Amino acid sequence: MSILRVVQFNNPLDFIEATQQYDDCFLNFTRGFLLDYIENIRARPQSDSEKPDVVLLAIYRENELLMSLTRHAKDRLWAVATPSHVDASCPKDSTDLRQGARLLVQSLFNMINPCLVDDVKGPEDAVNAFIEAWVAKMQTIGVRLTILEPLYRSRVCYATRKTLLPSLATSSQHQVLLASGPEDVVRLTPLCLAFLSDVPRPVTPKEACHSMQKAVEAGRAWICCSGEAVAGYIMVGRITPRTIAIRSVFVSPEHRCKGVAEAMVRTVTRYYLGLSLPEQEPNTIIVPREGIKEEVCLNVSDAVAMRVYQRCGFMLDNDARDPDTGRMGWYRSIWRGVKMSTASK
Repeated sequence: MSILRVVQFNNPLDFIEATQQYDDCFLNFTRGFLLDYIENIRARPQSDSEKPDVVLLAIYRENELLMSLTRHAKDRLWAVATPSHVDASCPKDSTDLRQGARLLVQSLFNMINPCLVDDVKGPEDAVNAFIEAWVAKMQTIGVRLTILEPLYRSRVCYATRKTLLPSLATSSQHQVLLASGPEDVVRLTPLCLAFLSDVPRPVTPKEACHSMQKAVEAGRAWICCSGEAVAGYIMVGRITPRTIAIRSVFVSPEHRCKGVAEAMVRTVTRYYLGLSLPEQEPNTIIVPREGIKEEVCLNVSDAVAMRVYQRCGFMLDNDARDPDTGRMGWYRSIWRGVKMSTASK
């Protein structure tokens, strides 16, 4: 059995620095969300004595990161992450993940109100190990929890320069540009409202406008036009030194099945990987203000969308591997939670 140890970080920046060697798609969700959170708290007034409201735990196997558990005040989800070298199908890693999950639970149990642990997201095997360990721990104090069916299953994948595929002719029929200015905010707000129409809590037009305004001002929204009409948009985020994530892809209903999504994803991916765009002269590079990235990440659960992303160079085949590192090009992600059983109330 491996010797594991728990490390608690008191500051998000300490966690970011300690995990910088694992800055790739497999930790983009955790590191990217924390960096977004750091950016947000820096942008608002804060007293000198105010500390970030975060939980930052990591399990190390000797000097190597095995898994982490993080959460901050702006996100209700608990994020579990495992670096790319951890393979849950390997018996040793699987055993260590279960042991690591028990250590995370023991540490977390002594830090917070246990009722705050509900929804957890991350690699499927690591999330299941953590939830099972949490349920077992709660049972020792007489609280019975029921593990819920997954709310969401997906594949988290990425593209690199070497995985990009040649562009189709239809891509040039659509103009994809970085959104800028109040006019684009107004044009994109109805699409943002439509995109968010399926979330559990309805979003008001004012909230949708505010969300889009923040994205445009931050340089994180892209607009696609077909002729004079706005056909769709992409929103990016979770920006780390080596990675960036495509967080939202939306095509208005009247423009679907016309190559809009593929044109947007292909353009945005090439831009952040430091490659020339269709409307530019070959070998003409515009360096993004976020810097050129080595990986563009995204999360996909829909089979139709998956085929679009595959055509854009994202590694989603069952046996897809990074041509540079040989590691898997994707992992299974899950979002699931627990609830208190009736007998415990």
